[in-house]
Amino acid sequence: MSARSDQIKVLQYLHRRLATGDTRYCTIPTIMKNTGLNASNQYILALTDDLETAGLVITRQAYQMSGGRLFQITAAGFDAVQKDDIPVTVDSAAWTGRFNVSEHQKSEIRRILTEMRLVITSAKLSNARTANAMALIESVEKLIETPDPLWPEIMRLLRSPALNGVIGITGLILGIVQILMAAAGG
Repeated sequence: MSARSDQIKVLQYLHRRLATGDTRYCTIPTIMKNTGLNASNQYILALTDDLETAGLVITRQAYQMSGGRLFQITAAGFDAVQKDDIPVTVDSAAWTGRFNVSEHQKSEIRRILTEMRLVITSAKLSNARTANAMALIESVEKLIETPDPLWPEIMRLLRSPALNGVIGITGLILGIVQILMAAAGG
């Protein structure tokens, strides 16, 4: 099975849930049980990250579960399954493998993170929201310095609601995504 066909299985399962009236979010074990996917949690997370990036799935943090995530199909995902036109363009293999990010690319990411700090401090945010956003940037900076950075985790941090809606942040995040996609492709 390919990552693409596994993504389609996940999306079709989430579609069936919503089509039958089940509007609750579901867990990774529920997805594995109902799709027949016998894979690691990390693999399912990579698949759903790609679906979320494409706007087909929404995820939430399950605070009661250690590292738990909850999943639900979006309206765009529901329509895509009904039309049999699932536009997943991101390759999960890139997110599950190791990246060869050069020191130059890391320094460019550090520069972008510095710009993000400036954007956050100049934005008109509450003290709490500013502190949360800065803590996320600091966490990303620390993760980048590790010998083998956890890029999927870094991207999850950058997609945090604490950074959503801060004008100017999205373009900077896309700059980081472009660097990582270039590293994954080369």
